[in-house]
Parts: sequence; structure tokens; C-alpha cells
Amino acid sequence: MEPVFEDIRVERDDQVAVITLARPSALNALRRQTVIELNRAIEDVESDPAVKVVVLAADGERAFSSGVDLVNDPAPTSTMEVDAIAQRNARMIERLWYLDKPLITAVKGVALAAGCNLALIGDLTICGRSASFGEPEIRHGTLSPLLLLPWLTHFKLMNHMYLTGDSVDADEAYRLGLVNRVVADDAVDREALALAHRIANAPLLTLQSVKRSVRMMLDTQGFKGLQMGHRFADTLVLDSTGLPERDRLREIRAKDGFRAFLAARDTPYQTS
Repeated sequence: MEPVFEDIRVERDDQVAVITLARPSALNALRRQTVIELNRAIEDVESDPAVKVVVLAADGERAFSSGVDLVNDPAPTSTMEVDAIAQRNARMIERLWYLDKPLITAVKGVALAAGCNLALIGDLTICGRSASFGEPEIRHGTLSPLLLLPWLTHFKLMNHMYLTGDSVDADEAYRLGLVNRVVADDAVDREALALAHRIANAPLLTLQSVKRSVRMMLDTQGFKGLQMGHRFADTLVLDSTGLPERDRLREIRAKDGFRAFLAARDTPYQTS
């Protein structure tokens, strides 16, 4: 029996599985339920011998994913809850990284924070001209769930994105090697699916062996160990007190709402 999902869809197209984030009205933000469902879907497609390639896409034109849901999920009230959230989010993203089959991400609109992780974690990424990629966590005093950029781009850009929270648009992402192709928005899903079917012509064992070898190479360069250390740092920062910049933003959010929070967070970072 196929599982019933609320926040995502899973569809099969011959030897390709398509996982779609399906909360466009919430900018495909990742609430707890979304993460649970993604973990289940990843497990299912990985264990299905009929699936050779996986596509990760999203409904809507405004956002691939705006990141962790800061609106609907309740705020953690203990260190244990903070750690559980950090571990849950990072592990879901890591499961995609170590997925034993080629993963193609199909990106339209903004991809921010954990959503940026999801957008760029594919072995291949097709994006629309509306796409942009950013890690704005620094602006509200937290860290990215997964330290992915060091493995995808050069040192100076990585530091700029992590330290300023600035985004890069689709053309800049292509120039920097973060994505494979930039196409019209209405062609993104079609192009990603066509690429997936091309790759699916190869034997599954061969595809899996390529992925395992590449991931093993990156692990020998420190990927896995770095993520373990970063996860501890993420929990520490999330649970820290006495950070006046973050405390002020939390007060604004509690008093004036999420839009006011975003304005207070992002306005100081705007350039003339």
C-alpha cells in the first residue's frame, strides 16, 4: 500500500521517482511533518529496485523551499528539543546526500536556508530563471543545517553567502558551477525528467557504484566528520542565550508578526 502524504507527493514515471514538495501556499517551508514525510519517501525510493533515478521538485512558482518553517512549527522549549530539531533536519538532508541513486533537483523560485541545501544537494541541478539560492540564517543568528557550500563552490563565495546571507540568482549560480543548466521556468520539470530518463538507461548497479565512489571520495576529504562537528555547533547556537541581535528579532516576531521579523532581519543587510 502506497503511503499517504500531506506535504509531499511521490510519483513514478517508469524508472524515475519524482518527489515533489507540495506546500506552495507556505513557500514549501519544511515543517516537522514535511521532514518526516521526506524521510519516508527517501527510504521508499531507495529500497525500490524499479527506481533508478530520483527527481526532487516543488509545486508553485515563488519558491522551491523557503527553508525550515518558522511560522507553523512550535518553538522548542528545551535543549533536548533544540537538539532533536537540528538532528532531524540535518539527517534528512544527509539522507538525500547519501541517497544510493542519482538525484536531480528541479528548482524554481527562491531556495533559502535548508531549502537551499535541498536545492543544491542533487547530483545534478536544473533551475529556472526565477531561481535564487541563499543561506540567510546568519541574519537571525543561526546556522545552515548542513555545511554544503564548501563542497560545491570556492572559498570566497562560500564565506560571502554564509556571512552576509546574500543570495545568488540563476545565472550567477550557473557561472559558479552550483547548477548544471538554467532554463525557462515552465521547462524546469520537463528538462529534469528528461535528464533523469537519459541517466536511467544505465544499469542500476553501475549508477549506484558511481555515487558510492564519489561520496566515499568526499568522505575521505572530511565531509562526514565536518557535518558531525557542524551539527553540534548548530545545536549550541540554536540553544544559546544572551544574543541581543537574535533576541530583538524574536521579540519583533512575537509582537508584530513574521513579516515584521523579516523586514527587521533583512533591512540592515540591504545595499544601496
